[in-house]
Amino acid sequence: MPPRPDLSRTGATRTRRFPFRLLVIGLAALVLTSLGIFAAVNPDLSETDEDVQVTRPTDRPLRVLFVGDSISYGLSAELQDLGFRPLMVDALAEGGPVQEFHKNRAGATTRTVSRLVDVPENLDLAVVELGTNDVLDQTAPDEFALSYRSLLNRVHTESPGVPLVCVGTWGSADETDAYNDIIDHECAREGGAFVSLYDLYLIEANRGPAGRDVFGGTSDRFHPNDAGYRAIAEHLLGRINIR
Repeated sequence: MPPRPDLSRTGATRTRRFPFRLLVIGLAALVLTSLGIFAAVNPDLSETDEDVQVTRPTDRPLRVLFVGDSISYGLSAELQDLGFRPLMVDALAEGGPVQEFHKNRAGATTRTVSRLVDVPENLDLAVVELGTNDVLDQTAPDEFALSYRSLLNRVHTESPGVPLVCVGTWGSADETDAYNDIIDHECAREGGAFVSLYDLYLIEANRGPAGRDVFGGTSDRFHPNDAGYRAIAEHLLGRINIR
C-alpha cells in the first residue's frame, strides 16, 4: 500500500475538543461505576474519526476538487502557495500526478460559493471548507443547512460516490458549534468525513499577528498564518488514506 501523503514538518495533532454531551456521559459512567452497576464506559468518538478512503487512478491524474472561502483562498499566508490547499496538492502529488479544481471566494457565504461552483465529473476526492462566513454573517442555521446540503448533493450527483472531506469552521466553539453540527450531519448523510479545525484555531501561534503585508492584503488576528495553514493541511491529510 502506498504511504499516506504527509507534510510531516509541523507538530499538528489529531486532537479534538471534548463535547459537553460526552462529558455528561463520562460523569454518569463514573457515578454508575461507583454504585457497581457497570465497570466502565468508553465513549465512542468514532463518528468523526473515520478516515477517507481514496483510490488513486492508474491511468490518469488524481482529480481533486476544493470548495471554500478565504481559508481555502489562503488569505493571510505569506504567499498563496503556502495556503492549505496548495500544500495539500503538493503532498498528494508526491504519490502521482494531481489534477486540481477549485472555487474559493473570500468573504462569501456557503450559498454564494455554491452558486459559483462548477462541479466536475469523475472526481476522486472533494474537500469542502465552508461555513466560517455563515457564522460571521449570522446566516440562519436552517438556511445554511439547505445551502450546504444542496452543494454536497451536487458534488455527488456529478461524481457519484466521490470521497468527501467536510472541513469545520474556523473560530471559537461558542460561535461555531451549531454550524459544525450541521456540517457534521450533512456530511454524514453523504458518507463523508467531518474534520474539525477547532483545536487548531485555539493555538494562538496559528493566527496573526495583525498588520503584516501578506497574500490578499494585510494580516489580521483571525485568519491562519503560515503555521496555521500548514497545520490545517497536515490535519486534513492525516484523515485521507490513498490506496
